[in-house]
Order: sequence, then structure tokens, then C-alpha cells
Amino acid sequence: MENRFINLQRVGFALLIVFLTGYIIIIGKTILVSLTFAAFFALMLMPICAFFERWISWRIPAIFLTFLVILIPLSGILTLLSMQLVDVIQNLSSIGEKLQTAINDIFAWINQKIGFSKTEGEDWISENFSKILEGPLSFLGQGLSSSTAFIANLILTLIYTFFFLLYRSAFKQFALVQFSPERRMQIADLLDRIKKVAQKYLSGILTVMLILGVLNSIALWLIGIQYALFWGFVAGILAIIPYVGTFIGGFLPFLYALATTGTVWQPIAVVISFNLVQTLENNFITPKVAGSSVKINPFAAVLALIIGGTMWGIAGLVLSLPMIAVTKVLMEQVDVLKPFSFLLSSSVYGNEDKFKKQYDEEKYRLSTFFSKRSSKE
Repeated sequence: MENRFINLQRVGFALLIVFLTGYIIIIGKTILVSLTFAAFFALMLMPICAFFERWISWRIPAIFLTFLVILIPLSGILTLLSMQLVDVIQNLSSIGEKLQTAINDIFAWINQKIGFSKTEGEDWISENFSKILEGPLSFLGQGLSSSTAFIANLILTLIYTFFFLLYRSAFKQFALVQFSPERRMQIADLLDRIKKVAQKYLSGILTVMLILGVLNSIALWLIGIQYALFWGFVAGILAIIPYVGTFIGGFLPFLYALATTGTVWQPIAVVISFNLVQTLENNFITPKVAGSSVKINPFAAVLALIIGGTMWGIAGLVLSLPMIAVTKVLMEQVDVLKPFSFLLSSSVYGNEDKFKKQYDEEKYRLSTFFSKRSSKE
């Protein structure tokens, strides 16, 4: 006869790992954010670096060439966007006043057309609506005042990226020798899968951001919105944050158009154009460019965004999806965690029976991992 008991040592060890990991992630935010970004940048740049290494025998010159190929055009785009951001921040007060005037005109037009008198609530909205625009732009302006810290973190990230690329073979070999020889092929395959998932996601999302920035900028330019390039690429960059970023990216240029154009059709045209671009992105751009490299269901994605944003702020929002995608790949390699991996996937809805058909065995249950057996005659 076989009895089972809870293995308190395993339970305590698992809880200790969870709490220590969370504590280190929160306390070590300053260092870990730069290291995590650097790790993903290194994965993204690895194919370019490998290309140059085929022509240059030394790895260090190949890494520098990789940096030049990426940083020169990126620096030009960021410089242009920063110049336009400075202009927007300098005109912030006048933009708020114009927005106030635009809101008053809208209410006046409504009163004229339908004879609907203002209530106190409408008066309050009319008086305070400009703060909706001033708040986000003030937040962007504060980013300029902390540019020194941003530049310092960027330099650290680039240094870490350089060393990740330089020592990538050593890191891989170090990881492999931690396992027995018979398991090293399996671990090497796992590392390759993680690398491919991260590379596909990062290259795909960057391509999508670039396409969205160009499309949004062209649409805003045709509508006649000032600083179309800035607003278009801000929306494209914010698209990296699922759900929330897309809304903010379209809402800011709408408010700016409302405050500066003096017409009704242009703000409406901004909303229509962003909806069209968003529809194009959801149904064509992202599926074709990024594919299904991160098959995470919406609930898991939103939860990851909340946790990432709570722990690491904006950086956590950006890194949450690639990190949960890597976590999903890791879970697929451990029997007891395979049901959790499927629970995170986008195919879980409509395929609930898979838990009974495929994972209804002892090796897939958490109770099996946290229990010990004893035999009695």
C-alpha cells in the first residue's frame, strides 16, 4: 500500500525561490532592467553580428560594425523626434489654451444645433479638459529633465549588449556544462528555442513599429497635423505596449488636432485614420510580419502587463510580453509546468479538453511534485 505526504521541504524551497526572485526583481530594478534590455538587444543583433563575423575573423570589429549599422539611423530618427518633442513642450501652454477654446466651440455648436443647454458638469469639463492634454505632454517633458539618467542607462545597456555579444559562446558553454552530457543536447535545443522566440518577437515588433510610424505619419501629414512625424512615431512606439499603448498613441494626436487645427473634420479624420491603421495592423501587418511568435492569450498578456508595470514601470510594460514568452518556452520543458504553459497560450480557449486528454497524468500534477511517497505492507 502506498501513502503520500506533503514534502514540506520542497514546498518551503519553492516558496523561498518565489519570494527571493520577486524581492530581487524589485530591489535590483536599476541593474536588471538594463541587463534585460541588453540581453534582448543582443539576441536581436546576433544574426547581424554573425553576418559580419563571416567576413571578419575578429568578433570585436564585427560587433562594432553591428552597432554602427543599427545606431546611426536610429540616432538620426531619435534626434529628429527629440527636436519636435522640444517644440511641442515649449508650446504646451498655448496648446492648452487652444484646446480650451476648441472645447468651448464644440459645446457652443452643440447648443446651437440641438438647443441643449450646458449643465454644471459640462462647464466643468469645458474648463478642465485641457488638463487631459497637458498631463501626458508634461509627462513627456519630465523625460527631458531626466535625460541624464536615461543616457546613462542607455550607455550601460549598450555596454552590456557588447559583452553579451562578445561572450555569447562562453555563456552558452557555461550553461551546458552545468548539466550531464546526456542532457546537453536537450538543453542546447531549449536555448536555441528561447533565442528564436526572442529574436522573432523583437525583430517582428520593431518592424511593426516602423511600419506603423510611417503609416501614422503619412496619415497625419495628409490631414494637415503639425509635427506629423513626431505624433506618428510616438504612436508607433507606444504600440509595443498592447491594448493601452494603441489607445494612448491615437488619443494624443487627436487632442493635439482638437487644440491646434480649429476645425472639426481634422480631429475626426485623425480618429478615423488611426482606426484604419489599427485595423490594418491587427488583420495584416502584425500577422504577416510578427507572425504568432508570442502565442499568449489576452488575459495572460494583460496580467503580465500589470505585473511588469507594477514592478518595473514603463520598462516592465515593454519587457513583459517577451519575458512571458520566454517563460512559456521554459515551462514547456518541465512536465509539471506543461499545463501552465498551455494555460498561457492563445489556443486555450475552445481546447479546454486538452487538459484531460493530454495532461491528466501524475507527472503533470503539482501535487506529485510537492509530495513524497512511503510504502506500507
